[in-house]
This record gives sequence, structure tokens and C-alpha cells, in this order.
Amino acid sequence: MANLIVYYSRKGQNYWNGSIVDLAKGNTERVAEFVQKAVGGDLFEIETVRQYSRDYMVCIDEAKQELHDGARPELVRYPESLDGYDTIFVGYPNWCSAF
Repeated sequence: MANLIVYYSRKGQNYWNGSIVDLAKGNTERVAEFVQKAVGGDLFEIETVRQYSRDYMVCIDEAKQELHDGARPELVRYPESLDGYDTIFVGYPNWCSAF
């Protein structure tokens, strides 16, 4: 069985354990690695063409505006093919849980 773990993760200023801290590796990337360790498979990191603000609170506002606008940010690249994968795990931040 072939697995693909696709994820989008925020590095740098981030919410962690009740406060804003600077993370070398984003929360979702860590979870993606846990999934890979548990079930095996290939990792694929989603990257957007336009970078979000490095300031966490500004980033939250940007994400809320995108949600409001129905935006779909352009991606840098896509997986070459999804053929051959039996299961695809998708991980992403939950920036807008407050509204």
C-alpha cells in the first residue's frame, strides 16, 4: 500500500502551547512526519507562490480575508502524479478557528 502525506505548514512565528513562538519547523510538518513514521509513505510539502506575513497575527488576518474572498492561493508546484497512491493524507493549519 502506497501512502502520500501532503501538508502545508507554517515555519517561523507560530502558535505553540498557548503562546506565539518562533518555530524552525511548523506544527503541521511535525504531524506529517509523525504520520509518515507511523504508516510510511512519501511527504509532499505544499508551498504558495505568495508568502504569508512572517508576523503570526497578520498572517491570521490574511487567512481570514482569503477565506472571506473564497481565494485559492497559487501553488509553487504539484505532485507529479497521484497514480499509485492508495491513501493520501492531507494536513494543514487551522488558522481561522476563532470565527
